Amino acid sequence: MKPNRLPLHILMAVIGSGAAVISVGLYTMYPAWRWHREPLHSAMESLGGLAAIAMAVVLFQRTGSGGGRLYPVATGFLGMGLLEEFHAVVEPGNAFILLRNMASLTGAFGFSLIWFPKFSESPARKRVLAWGIGGFSLALGAWAIAFPEHIPAMLRDHTFTPTAVAPQSFACILFLAAALRFTTEYRHSGGAEDALLASLAFLFALAEGMFIYSTLWDARWWFWHVIRLTAYLLVLGSMVYGYRRMVVDLEASLAQTTRAEEAARRSEQQLREALDRRERMAQDLHDGIIQSVFAMGLSLERCQGLVMKNPPEAVDLLGRARASLKSIIRNLRAYITGLEPEMTEGAHLPTVLTSLARTMEHADNFRCRVDIDPSAAERITSDQATHIVFIVREAISNSLRHAGARNESISLQWHGDGVRLMIEDDGRGFNTDTVEGHGEGLKNMAARARKLGARFFLSSQPGGGTRIVFDIPMERVHA
Repeated sequence: MKPNRLPLHILMAVIGSGAAVISVGLYTMYPAWRWHREPLHSAMESLGGLAAIAMAVVLFQRTGSGGGRLYPVATGFLGMGLLEEFHAVVEPGNAFILLRNMASLTGAFGFSLIWFPKFSESPARKRVLAWGIGGFSLALGAWAIAFPEHIPAMLRDHTFTPTAVAPQSFACILFLAAALRFTTEYRHSGGAEDALLASLAFLFALAEGMFIYSTLWDARWWFWHVIRLTAYLLVLGSMVYGYRRMVVDLEASLAQTTRAEEAARRSEQQLREALDRRERMAQDLHDGIIQSVFAMGLSLERCQGLVMKNPPEAVDLLGRARASLKSIIRNLRAYITGLEPEMTEGAHLPTVLTSLARTMEHADNFRCRVDIDPSAAERITSDQATHIVFIVREAISNSLRHAGARNESISLQWHGDGVRLMIEDDGRGFNTDTVEGHGEGLKNMAARARKLGARFFLSSQPGGGTRIVFDIPMERVHA
């Protein structure tokens, strides 16, 4: 279903008839009336010229140098506007009328080229047209002002001569032809732009037609100036409307861009949080559950050797392994459901670390000494305590699995402006220059040090054991 369209041809017929009736009525009622007001006339022509030049600039910006069917219309506005400005500044006389004639004829020529759409397909022809019209208008305006004596007579006994009437008549025909073309295109497309340009061309044609029958400064002369000014006001209104629509579109685009940026930031934040959770889970699984499984494996291995030698101790170890297995299952369920691992309170660190050491000591010939200052442990937050437990578990596991250590010491003491966690073993050690090749454990320790805000030191050498130090500054310790 086609949208309702403005009956433009009917509107033009009504406007044309009304203008003709008003023109005849003014002449009939005030045949001898004259109103000589050059400042008002200059203001009207200057305003019209500026509006035409502004419309030309807008159309040039829209069409660009590579295409656009309205490019010739833009050149018509440009030439008409420039000559209108020259016309506004000269005194009444032959140059005054000539510039008026040529402004109308130049504008009409540009408008009439709408009948030749292929003309706009050539960038070279368009450049020649734009520079030609602009240069011609400037040169003609300067010549008319500099050499008015070379201009033929345009006015005789307050009546326009045929030399003055002929260009206006031709301009009227060209504007009418352009109005017909734009009206036809409007009937097919329904575009508001075609309706506007059809109306402009028709109003310009009316003004040029009335010029022919008017006399300088009489009522009809002023009336056709009012019609032209109305056309220029339509131009200004179109530009204001276009500007406001552009502002609204820009605001909507800006709001949409802002929403998209905000959505992107939220997505980025969610992704970062997901990656952080994944990294934390990987660290906790590696340093917690995997090391607990390893410790339980050591207990079962020792239990296997004690089944025949010392059954009561084997039973005790199996009971501890069972309890450890339940703890592992509970932690795994927490990870599966997205729950955080259980937090260790700082005050409980001596008990937790001692229990961890005793569990790991089930390996043959391995002893772990724990030295925890209770006053230092009480200043440790639950989050820090949880990290410390993971670090110690990983360190003991590395000592057993990789270093072959027989003795290990764990110390948590006041040190300078904070608390120091130190873990030492007498294992085989390693070359710290190739620390990246020693698995995820040390990487996780470094990551936990960053989360603790602690200084992380690692010292080791082949055959000389390993020492790991975490210095947690006072400002990071709970007061």
